[in-house]
Amino acid sequence: MTHVWQEPQPKAGTPVTVSENVMERPLRTSRDWARVAPWAVLGLALAGAAAAVIALLVSSHGTQNALPAINGGPALVSQIELEQLAAASDTPVYWAGPKPGYSYELTRTSSGRVYVRYLPAGVKAGDARASFLVVGTYAQPGSFANLQHAAKAPDALSVRIENDGLVVFSSSKPTSVYLGYPGAGYQVEVYSPSADSARSLVLADKIRPVR
Repeated sequence: MTHVWQEPQPKAGTPVTVSENVMERPLRTSRDWARVAPWAVLGLALAGAAAAVIALLVSSHGTQNALPAINGGPALVSQIELEQLAAASDTPVYWAGPKPGYSYELTRTSSGRVYVRYLPAGVKAGDARASFLVVGTYAQPGSFANLQHAAKAPDALSVRIENDGLVVFSSSKPTSVYLGYPGAGYQVEVYSPSADSARSLVLADKIRPVR
């Protein structure tokens, strides 16, 4: 270690002068700490709040895409989650639009069916009662031809709508109304306990794809 620099040692008996720039800084007084402490506490509080906000954002982002699995049964979802599903789907997902005071129950099947059911506040997903509005979108080839065929049934009633669409319902089962469009690979069913309500929603153009 011959190349390590060392400060020359004074000869024995030679007084050593301590220069001003190497003297230790004076210790803080209690008055100094009284001035610094509030800012230190505030800084720690802000850092803690920022960490909590970041954790909340990460948590919400992590659960944002948690849609119910196909064939996994019904589950309550948000409007944002319905929009995410519609954006990722090859087939439009129809609904009756947002409805304040109601929850959206989503059910998906492996056969390409998607159901959006409107549940009043306090009603849990999977409620067995047929008392709520349901909009179903069914992906299937030749759906419009099937709808045209159904319109020829003796008890069927049909109405033409815009974009050459067709609405069909049965006088023996008026609570379900079906609609479709030429060239579309899907069919839409609107169920309501009230037959008048189901028809009114369809004919008033309230049943539309989720955007």
